[in-house]
Amino acid sequence: MSAVFGMDHISLLVQDADKAATFYQNILGLAILERPDLGFPGVWLDLGEGQSLHLLQVSREHVLNDRLPEHGGRDFHFALRIKDLETFVAKLEQAGVAYTKSRSGRKALFFRDLDGNAIELTEVD
Repeated sequence: MSAVFGMDHISLLVQDADKAATFYQNILGLAILERPDLGFPGVWLDLGEGQSLHLLQVSREHVLNDRLPEHGGRDFHFALRIKDLETFVAKLEQAGVAYTKSRSGRKALFFRDLDGNAIELTEVD
């Protein structure tokens, strides 16, 4: 059985989080979720069954100049649901893969694959 049991959220980089949220509300009927203060603008939208769409209003400069942000939470990424974060911390450390813990206070971390794609692992009960 896989230690990953589902998708948690998808993050998109947007130029104006409020305008983007209005678009997704009007077109898809998505409701706004509560979002912690992460130090940059954004909106979280409800996709149902505990899944969400995160709109991140952050610089897209790295897309243009191939410089990845240090923290994967400020980049395009997908988040997977897991049961035990510490199991993955041990695996990442054993493999020598750098990671950063979530800045939201949630039990989550970010790491990059071999091609620089950001992946978030979120512990869910």
